[in-house]
Amino acid sequence: MSAQADDKHVVPMLGGNPPIRSPEDTTAHDDKVSNNDDKDESDAGDGIAKKEPISLGSKSKGVIEMEALQAKMNLKWRIILYTFFMFAAYSLSLDQSTATVYLNYAVSKGFKLHSLQASVSVVSSIFSAMAPTPIAKCADYFGRIYAEAACLIFYVVGQALMASANGIVQFSAGSSIHTLGIAGIFMLHNIIISDISSLRNRYWWHVAPAVPQVFNSVLGADVAKSMLGYGSEFNSWRWGIAMFCILIPPIILPILATLWIGTRPEKAIRQDLKVIKRERAARLPLRERFWIDAKDFFWKLDVIGLALFVAGIGLFLVTLTLANSKFNKWSDAHTIAQLVVGVLLTIGFAVWERWFAPIPMVPFALMKRRTIVGCCLIALIYPLAGRCVGTYLYTYIQVAANQSQLSATRITNFPSIGGWVTAVMGALIARRFRFLKPIIIFGLALQTLATGLMLRYRTSHSSQGELAVIQVLRGASTGFISYPVQALLQAAAPHEHLAIVTAGWLAIYYVAMAIGSAIAGAMWTNIVPDKLEEYLQGNATLAASAYKDPLTYATKWKVGTWQRDGVAHAQDDAQRAMVITGTCLSFVGLLVAIFVLENLRLTDDVTLKESEEYITNQEKKQKKAMTVAIARDGPAPDPAPTH
Repeated sequence: MSAQADDKHVVPMLGGNPPIRSPEDTTAHDDKVSNNDDKDESDAGDGIAKKEPISLGSKSKGVIEMEALQAKMNLKWRIILYTFFMFAAYSLSLDQSTATVYLNYAVSKGFKLHSLQASVSVVSSIFSAMAPTPIAKCADYFGRIYAEAACLIFYVVGQALMASANGIVQFSAGSSIHTLGIAGIFMLHNIIISDISSLRNRYWWHVAPAVPQVFNSVLGADVAKSMLGYGSEFNSWRWGIAMFCILIPPIILPILATLWIGTRPEKAIRQDLKVIKRERAARLPLRERFWIDAKDFFWKLDVIGLALFVAGIGLFLVTLTLANSKFNKWSDAHTIAQLVVGVLLTIGFAVWERWFAPIPMVPFALMKRRTIVGCCLIALIYPLAGRCVGTYLYTYIQVAANQSQLSATRITNFPSIGGWVTAVMGALIARRFRFLKPIIIFGLALQTLATGLMLRYRTSHSSQGELAVIQVLRGASTGFISYPVQALLQAAAPHEHLAIVTAGWLAIYYVAMAIGSAIAGAMWTNIVPDKLEEYLQGNATLAASAYKDPLTYATKWKVGTWQRDGVAHAQDDAQRAMVITGTCLSFVGLLVAIFVLENLRLTDDVTLKESEEYITNQEKKQKKAMTVAIARDGPAPDPAPTH
């Protein structure tokens, strides 16, 4: 980093503004510092040198706290933290695996508004995509502990609102708040694990606590069925949701307690901080202190950038999600307007961050690094390919391939199970050989192969075994892609920017999933209806019935009749187009991994020295930082004279 915190300075432990001292105190302080390091006259405020009004690389409160925790980590603390990370991951995953069932019962049985189920899901998915970036920024500014405590409150309040909802509006509001909480907790645990783990072991520690989630793909349905079996079907879903209000806080609180103990300054430092706070209060009136703190909050949190990002991504996702719905089409004027405004706001965000933000979320120089660009491209391409071949898979397997509901469910779940197995294998390989690029290349090559083989083995004539093997092969590739790509991204970024880079990567991933679903939906809606009329001998009634409700249609006509075979052929044509698109995208992702990613060697440190030096060297070239800081904060104070 461009500025390192002096161990003898107390304020960097908590961040905040520079302390106010009397001339005598300043002189004494400067004498002490000069005895320790004549070359460094760093101010105690933010680890920022007095000669530089601002440094884009100066450490935030969240990073300083995590570095203090990492320095204190021992085996006992690691066991406590990772054990509760595992419990939290499993419990939150169980919540997610049962949420769809409870949502269905709530809107259908409880509120008698089944048609609005999709709307609630859409709102929740949009919140899950927008939440990571603001939460990561708050985690840097306020600290990881406060950010996680806030997310826990969001989670509990959201669950309570859903469980006690008397209408769909209250339920939807609770679902949105709950999504903020659960998405934030997942991401913060990801970031905290990255803060306290070495680069060599990070892939492993991201995977290991989450492995028990694999059982929820099977157990989730049984848990939901058990909860719904008690009491009235109109209200039994309420306890299914409410039980997580009771279950999750006792699991998260030990994590918060451990973090608080590990990041709390020593008693002497806390006393010094109280003195500094009293001196500041005595020398600055309340109104002036308020405006200083408000400006600090506004610029360091990059409120303008966050507003542009959330508004732009939100509108973009709303448009993509709703454009192919029953009441909205791509050709509608309001759809086009929403898409244009969303794109313009997103472009405005990029322009603001590049040329106008005094303290941007991520330094633009970092976005020019090959590995950062490559990981972001893979975060865009990989979900696109996956959603293209997976969005309508369940319907296709049950209708065109004539598989039972149980068989279709199992086949669609195979990628999840296979992905966990290969993720563990990849983590152990990375820990042994210390490189991630070969693992990522192998994963994308495997995905390209699996998707390409679908042209031959995912058809209406494919056997159950062929369909299952292709899904297992596709699932095996996932364990070698998402986790190592994220670990490589974090290795290419300095510790100060780890949280926001991870959140940005997740945002791209979620947006890509929405785009992939939109592409698959566009193919389905533009291919299947025309092909149905062609293969069903021009019978518009049969074509409309087969398109509107293919699962019910399949129960009316046996395999071998022209009415059923026509539907299978129509879906075959749509799937072929989706598979070709997915294969091409997977191959592009493979090329990105080969030619763009750097083969960084993983060390036993939290961050790579070359990543820290890279951003420091790039920041020295940004002359605008000093001029913008002077305009924002005023000239830097002259050092007090020494005697």
